[in-house]
Amino acid sequence: MCNHEKESFYEEEYFPTHKKEGHCKGDCHKGKDKGACVEEVLEAILKAQRKVEKEHEKKCSSCDESFEELLEEPKKFNKNTIPFILYCGCEPFKAEGVGACPVGLKDKKFVCITTFVFKIRELKGNCAELELLTFKPKRDRCGKIHSPCDQINHQYVDDLMKTGICITVDLSCFCAISTLPAVRL
Repeated sequence: MCNHEKESFYEEEYFPTHKKEGHCKGDCHKGKDKGACVEEVLEAILKAQRKVEKEHEKKCSSCDESFEELLEEPKKFNKNTIPFILYCGCEPFKAEGVGACPVGLKDKKFVCITTFVFKIRELKGNCAELELLTFKPKRDRCGKIHSPCDQINHQYVDDLMKTGICITVDLSCFCAISTLPAVRL
């Protein structure tokens, strides 16, 4: 399949309204439709992730490449997630959540996770359930993260991991989404 055919397939399969209208349905500056473009991308990511999960069990270039990597690696099924960064206006969206880590045989400690990187878990109307993603902790890494680049720079792709911490967000709050390369989580 040539690149043009691939692009056409992805647009029809994952962005059915995108091709008809020539752009995302939402406009970042119009109240009611705000976030519609982000919602379309999240719907497409969720659909692609679920398709890979089902097969495994039985052009913004980074976006296209992420879909291609996730869906077109024949019989490997090693990638199942398209992580992404969301933007509110010009600022990247940062979320914090709390989980528990085992300490010893019986005890657990609370641990706070701050991240700019997410996985879509579910869409519910104009809301989305997102899982906070983080990188495996390193002893030499200290300090707070202030931007997506602070969090991502010089990290191994394979070190990205799920946290099990989920948040529900209102999609009307977001104007943009940036997808990262597809990964196995």
